[in-house]
Amino acid sequence: MSKTLWNILGILTIFAGISLFMMAPERFAALPPDQRPKFITGGVLIAGILSVIASTCFFPKVRPITLRILGTVGIASCVFDLIEGFHRGDFSQFAIILVFWLPGSIYLMVKGKMT
Repeated sequence: MSKTLWNILGILTIFAGISLFMMAPERFAALPPDQRPKFITGGVLIAGILSVIASTCFFPKVRPITLRILGTVGIASCVFDLIEGFHRGDFSQFAIILVFWLPGSIYLMVKGKMT
């Protein structure tokens, strides 16, 4: 990937974090009190991941780490989607997840490169 694409990825990650935290107060207010600590914990975790991704996009030597982080997040998302689909009895997305998203995420996590 070119330097420009890495910079774009870093900038878009920063924008994603900003938009996430702009929506957080109204979502937080709508939650019942017992779910608020979980929301805060999840917000801090997502903010941490976005911060690491954004900061590593701007430094060439750590770009493989960024790709491995994205691969790890992709694998976690695939597993979550598979579990949720199984619980709901909705198996329509399983083929796409297992054939497209999961192998790509595993490749990114293991190799740390896009080629």
